[in-house]
Amino acid sequence: MSNMPDGYYNRFDPAKHFDAHLFRASYAVQSAEFNEVQSNLSARIQGVADAIFRDGNVVRDARVVVHADSGQAVCEAGAVYLKGAVRGVAPKQLTVPVVGVVAIGLYLQESVVTELEDPSLRDPAVGARNYQEAGAARLKVEAVWGFAGDGQMGEFFPVYQVENGVLRAKEPPPQLDGVTQALARYDRDSAGGSYVVSGLTVAAAADLPGGEQVYTVSEGRARVNGYGVELNTSRRLVYPAAADLRQIDSEPHTSATAGAQRINVDRAPIAVISQVRITKEVTATLTHGGYTGAQDPLPDTSVISVLEVKQGGTVYAAGADYKLSAGKLDWSLPGNEPAPGSTYTVRYQFIAAAQPTQSDASGFTVEGAVAGTLVLVSYSQKLPRIDRLAIGADGELVWVKGVAADWNPQPPVVPASLLPLASIVQSWTRDRAVSNDGVRVVPMSDLAGLQGRLDRMAELIAQQRLTADAQLREAGAKKGLFVDPFLSDGMRDAGIAQGAAIVGGELTLPIAASAAGMPGDVADRTSLAFSLVPVLEQPMRTGSMKINPYLAFDPLPAAVTLTPALDRWTDLQTSWASPLTERLTVGSGNRSSVSQTTSDVLLSTSRKPIETLRSIEVRFSLSGFDPNEALSSLKFDGISVAPVAQ
Repeated sequence: MSNMPDGYYNRFDPAKHFDAHLFRASYAVQSAEFNEVQSNLSARIQGVADAIFRDGNVVRDARVVVHADSGQAVCEAGAVYLKGAVRGVAPKQLTVPVVGVVAIGLYLQESVVTELEDPSLRDPAVGARNYQEAGAARLKVEAVWGFAGDGQMGEFFPVYQVENGVLRAKEPPPQLDGVTQALARYDRDSAGGSYVVSGLTVAAAADLPGGEQVYTVSEGRARVNGYGVELNTSRRLVYPAAADLRQIDSEPHTSATAGAQRINVDRAPIAVISQVRITKEVTATLTHGGYTGAQDPLPDTSVISVLEVKQGGTVYAAGADYKLSAGKLDWSLPGNEPAPGSTYTVRYQFIAAAQPTQSDASGFTVEGAVAGTLVLVSYSQKLPRIDRLAIGADGELVWVKGVAADWNPQPPVVPASLLPLASIVQSWTRDRAVSNDGVRVVPMSDLAGLQGRLDRMAELIAQQRLTADAQLREAGAKKGLFVDPFLSDGMRDAGIAQGAAIVGGELTLPIAASAAGMPGDVADRTSLAFSLVPVLEQPMRTGSMKINPYLAFDPLPAAVTLTPALDRWTDLQTSWASPLTERLTVGSGNRSSVSQTTSDVLLSTSRKPIETLRSIEVRFSLSGFDPNEALSSLKFDGISVAPVAQ
């Protein structure tokens, strides 16, 4: 039983397959039966409508404009298909979230209206016993704009999708779901996939201060998985492209000077420089211990070698007087040593951590390293990769992240349900490349140009084959041999008069022809013999008047007949006899043999306006002059001519 308010009964159940109500005489009519009739009719209509429409399909208008900054959404009036009926919707303004994906649609709100809410529902039959009495109530169904989760009452049906304050693309109305699916199936079978119809060009813009990448997608149309997607305006995309890092530990570089020097790393670009180690040379003053053979610690750690130990004019020898042991000068050797408690100088080299300056994506500047020593750099590298931007059938722009690699990264595979628009080579430098490699519709003009290039290539291949055949012959036989595939006059000597013609790949005798005027090229129309028969006439009249008593009009012009009135000709500006011969032989069909064949060879075409007309003899006759009317002058195209009376 249908869900009805208290006091209303409706036993409609589609599972029982009741097709009609058969009302019988002498039996009472139930109120539930009237409700069942309406539900049965609504179910039939919805069954047919659902095969064409889908809940949320826009039939007319009902557009939505969203302001990305404030989240204000202006929803226009229109008509939308919902639950078996095309329902009108009133305009409304909403405030939607600008972060994340939000569905804007319609809430279908149902309410029961009786004579208490609407007094006009009482019986209006004046003079009847039931006048102004209560009758049937009304089920009011109203579609109201809203977004998912805004707290309105009723069942929600999404119509539009808003992503981060930007409205996703949607097929313009009317949206016929059944027809759209049939067209999508045909498009997938015929085109074999998704493609861009026009526009949808991706370009890179300036990055944000936080490092996010910014791209723009121009307006355009596409067919994604058979469904149409249209962007009426360009889109701005913010892509938080985080680089995949690889840690490089102690990369060696040779120092060129002890001063400031530039170090360029081997695996740019650099994300973060964690540490720079250099070999530094210093001279320190030490105080010898209070007893003979004492060990004097050096002020720096990671000492590599001691270059000189000196006190006054005395220079002590390493290995005889002292030795380096655990970062200390050990004077336990039997050689000489400074007096206990005296001071001396030590010049030594040690590994120190340096602070890089003027660092960028490819290197940095360091100072203080000993020339010819190693500079060890530890840093994290941004690995290159290729990301792809695609669009879905619902207009959603989707990023497909690639797999990073040291060398030659490969683009990721885009799912079959998406249409790839562009590939972005993430080099993490300023020369980031954007390649619009999406499948696009090829215009017919480009196909015609491609056909012309293929014809030219076929001619070159034929020429190459003949040339190769001639090169394989003996030297005595091929001397002075001329190779021509007889496809065009391109291989013929333009400086010598050519008496033969090339037609259909053969060298043949030419055909000369002259143009003659056609019999129908006259100004007067030619028709069969006829006699005039009146169809409608009025022989009676009641009076007459002059239409123009003042003769305020120009006299009728004389009739001029040109012979010929039309001129048809073909002007061949060439030194070959091939074009005219080909027209006469192939055009008239005289080259047919036992097995008739047809071939079209189009090497190149060009078209331009003709500069001058050819000179021919034109005769003219003038008639229609009144008696005693004198002819003062006669000009043809600005040239004065002398007429002859007939």
